[in-house]
Amino acid sequence: MPRPSANLILVLAVGLGWGLLAPASKALYAGEPAVFNGMTVALARALWALPLFLIGLGVAWRLDPPRLDARRWACVIAAGLIFGLIVSTLFTVAVQHTSVAHISFLIGISPVTTAAIAALVFRTGLDQRARLALGLGVLGVTLLALTQRGDASAIFGDVLMVGWLAGFGAYACLLRAVGPSVSSTTLMCLVGTIAMGVLIVPGFALGYGIGAAHVADTPGIGWWFFGEIVLGSTLLAQTAYAAAVRRMGVALATIGAEYTALAVGVACSLAVREAWSPLTALAGLIFCAALAVTFAPIPGLREPSRQAA
Repeated sequence: MPRPSANLILVLAVGLGWGLLAPASKALYAGEPAVFNGMTVALARALWALPLFLIGLGVAWRLDPPRLDARRWACVIAAGLIFGLIVSTLFTVAVQHTSVAHISFLIGISPVTTAAIAALVFRTGLDQRARLALGLGVLGVTLLALTQRGDASAIFGDVLMVGWLAGFGAYACLLRAVGPSVSSTTLMCLVGTIAMGVLIVPGFALGYGIGAAHVADTPGIGWWFFGEIVLGSTLLAQTAYAAAVRRMGVALATIGAEYTALAVGVACSLAVREAWSPLTALAGLIFCAALAVTFAPIPGLREPSRQAA
């Protein structure tokens, strides 16, 4: 039986790693705007994280070699490609264009979209709760879009985050589909190696390699890049999330992690005094309602389904 305290530590580790990623990226963009953008940060992250994943993979493989059939190997490879090309890259580019508040709210709705995608993938169906929660999620996204009227760049960032939601849901389901035949550390080192490796050659070929040489230009940039972008969000949070999914299921692991990430992101947004419109605050409340509909016991609705977990 999984220990609740261990589960809590895992979801807090994931939430902190993911919640601080947007503020860390913003700090790089503001610190050296001529060097850092969404693509150069994604490539620098890949270049510096890949050796760490390779070292971890060598150690983990020696201690606990994976026992995977062809289908599970396909899931691992697909998870790595989605993590690198969608989950990692779309996020850093989206942060360049939209606010930390919008990023945090859209991260916050991911338990709803991930639970819905898991229900479809694992053929448990969408019940009344899931349909209502998705409807609230669409309403929340629409309100966020309305706050960006006249700002094409910010709308673009929000659209990228909607794509991120779909990619993240697929990524979470692939991690679950791999099953218990490989340890969480080995799994994430495999996924991370694929994810970071797939970005490097095309990234340099397209001219996005400039950021990799500037990640320690100042103590602040170095701290945010290595402490949060490479270690916190890429290595530690992803490994903790893989462990949480296997212990708790897709739904519970995602809502615990993303609630924490949402709280961290909102706190950072308020700390840097981002401007919030009334529609932004209303969208945030609607997203919270969508999460409550999905996971909380509410009179008149059936008990929350754990089948997709």
